[in-house]
Amino acid sequence: MVNQMMNFNEMMRGGTDGLAILDAAACAKLAKGKDVLLVDIRDVRERERDGCIAGAYHMPRGMLEFWMHKDSPYYKSEFGKYKHFIFICAKGWRARRAAVTARDMGYDVSVMDGGQSAWRDTGLGLVQLDGDRFYTLADIESILPHILKRQNIARYEGGKVLIGNRKEYPFEKNFVTCDSVEEVAVAIETMVTQGVGPWVAAVHALAMRADQLKNSADILRKLAVAKDRLIKTRPTNTLIRYRLEDVLKSATIALDKGDDPAKAILKRIKSIMDQMYKFYGRRAGYGAKLIEDGDGILTMCFAETSFVLAMAMAKMSGKDITVYVPETRPYLQGARLTAPSLHECGVKVKLITDGMGAALMAEGKIQKYMTAADLISLDGHVVNKVGTFPNALAAHAHDIPYFVFAWGCDHNKPDRASIEIEQRDPADIRNIRGIPTTLDAIDAAYPAFDITPPKYITGVITRHGVLSPYLLKSGFE
Repeated sequence: MVNQMMNFNEMMRGGTDGLAILDAAACAKLAKGKDVLLVDIRDVRERERDGCIAGAYHMPRGMLEFWMHKDSPYYKSEFGKYKHFIFICAKGWRARRAAVTARDMGYDVSVMDGGQSAWRDTGLGLVQLDGDRFYTLADIESILPHILKRQNIARYEGGKVLIGNRKEYPFEKNFVTCDSVEEVAVAIETMVTQGVGPWVAAVHALAMRADQLKNSADILRKLAVAKDRLIKTRPTNTLIRYRLEDVLKSATIALDKGDDPAKAILKRIKSIMDQMYKFYGRRAGYGAKLIEDGDGILTMCFAETSFVLAMAMAKMSGKDITVYVPETRPYLQGARLTAPSLHECGVKVKLITDGMGAALMAEGKIQKYMTAADLISLDGHVVNKVGTFPNALAAHAHDIPYFVFAWGCDHNKPDRASIEIEQRDPADIRNIRGIPTTLDAIDAAYPAFDITPPKYITGVITRHGVLSPYLLKSGFE
């Protein structure tokens, strides 16, 4: 048995079967030639989960004999266009065995040593898969509208934090400039930014504060004070706390090593955002597959990047869709952010008032309801902009599926009772963008969010796929 294992390992490493074993860098160079094709034999679920090598042809291992044999009724003409084929799997083992079979069928083949893992570890880029399309991070950035490009959300530049001013968008494309943590906190509280914007602004504010304090004593305590102030800006959206605690750890490690804490925070922010946009592409791909040609899609508020990207991907795949966007009182995020973003992407959009969703469902104009989530509890309750829940009830009554795009669930929020709903200034209800809609003496109430129970949610669109809201507690992050 030991000798059998040694022979197997030797075969996987080396040359007992006479195959050429190439490193990832060599494969990348050869793949630029017109006569060489990379062949990815992994399962489609692996490709969706782990990403792909751009330009690699996908052939599931089980289809090799059918697709490559020239006498097969399932023969793929792709295998008659190239002279050499490089087989790829996750680690290299499956590709080795598949390449032996292809060689025995008369093909000139070799194997990528270490598989896609080696490609990734070499620093060569991977892309996200949506159907037969590949999307690099650069592709995703190019598809997104102005307001969702990462440099337009918030950044640290010249000793100041620049926050994309969503209060003025789409009529103005400008930035609010802040040179203190307090100014950033106030900008977040006064809705200069929203969605992911608050945490992106907040972590850049912490980098700015670290830069200001880098020669100061007791720097970690002062950074913790800044972190606590920024967390208070959004008590319901708990992602801001997670991100701030994450980058603060990077600053702590840097200080222990004698390194610059501000640079450490900025490096960590870039890493988080690279991963974030990768996951945007993954969730958008899953979301786009749920959409059918001719669908009318209702949303609520500004569902941000995954939603907008999913609509753009659906359109790019040839699906004729229309997105119905409620205006979203009192800040009009739907009218000012969602509708212009979709319009910029070339997606057909119709603006409606907040109370029209049920009527459009009754008319048969809505086939899907899709939103983001500011927070999801462990037991599957979805918190989103107030007005989301009534639409979910109406969708349920009309047998319309409701899908939620989600970054994750909050492990500190086990159930509905643990959720704090932010109560904003009632004065915001008595006007629209500074124009009064009633008398100042009229009382008002402004709960900023509502809670949709899991029984009204068809699925949560995650980077792992579309999951039941009841299964989120079993390892979803």
